[in-house]
Amino acid sequence: MPAKPRILFVDDEARVLQGLRRGMHRHEERWEMEFVSDPAAGLAAMRAHPFDVVVSDMSMPGMTGIDMVVAMRRTAPDTAYIMLTGTADLRTAIDAINRADMFRFFTKPCPAFLLAEGIAEALAGRPPPGQPPSMGEAALDRLPVGVIVVDATGHALFMNRRGAALCAAEDGLSLDGGRQVRTAFPAETASLHRAVAETLAGGGTAALSISRPSLKRPLSVLIGPLPRPPAAGGPSAALYISDPDDLPLVPVEQLARLLDLTPSEARLAHSLALGHSVEEAAGLSEITVSTARTYLKQVFAKTGTARQAELVKLVLGLPAVEA
Repeated sequence: MPAKPRILFVDDEARVLQGLRRGMHRHEERWEMEFVSDPAAGLAAMRAHPFDVVVSDMSMPGMTGIDMVVAMRRTAPDTAYIMLTGTADLRTAIDAINRADMFRFFTKPCPAFLLAEGIAEALAGRPPPGQPPSMGEAALDRLPVGVIVVDATGHALFMNRRGAALCAAEDGLSLDGGRQVRTAFPAETASLHRAVAETLAGGGTAALSISRPSLKRPLSVLIGPLPRPPAAGGPSAALYISDPDDLPLVPVEQLARLLDLTPSEARLAHSLALGHSVEEAAGLSEITVSTARTYLKQVFAKTGTARQAELVKLVLGLPAVEA
């Protein structure tokens, strides 16, 4: 029988810690949980037996939650971390994400059901306890598109890192308490589940546009059936999700190597691919517009393109992976 996922809760306020214990009581059958009252004890517990998910308070005496997580990452880099704070301070949230690579950020008091959903989503993006990711899963985690594998009813069976991040953001896609993939709007959720069922029944592919509450451009979702291994319990489909506001782009250094460009030429091509005009790209590179146009002609000659649109299409089509 596989071991239960291990969850660690760290909060210096006894009242809050007791509330977390009560709120998470219903999940004892599926998770092994430990509750500690100071970051030093949390670090010791992590070193003794690493956890799959850590839920920590932000402000604690002696060591902040962020500092504790940074220290924990040296022991458990693959653990997912969720931060709780009593204030909705944007700078604090940004610091938590940038320094400690937080999976989620909740303000206190956080309803137990919402925190449980966040923990479930964090676990959904991880391999089972004690099982390292396969080479295929590791490769999927490097893709700049979200991948969510679902069963015929739309329940998530696997998510790559980008897919888990998109669901955790809850801006268009999310997971409910039963790990069913949902959208922000009931009609679109019904369309998504119907498209999955029809794809599995007919063997074709489907494409959907998913609206976002943030009013950013919709997510693009392509749905396709997956081969069914003999040992598989049922049919499954893959959702391939693209965020038009977060398109991947090859770094300047790699762009120079791939297209045999000089650093100056690569910077110009990179700026154009980001949507800048030649004049704007010149300003960003601190060169004259005349020099930028000279570089552009040289880039055209080296890449076999004749127009800026062709060059941008070429650059956007180059393979880009995430670190």
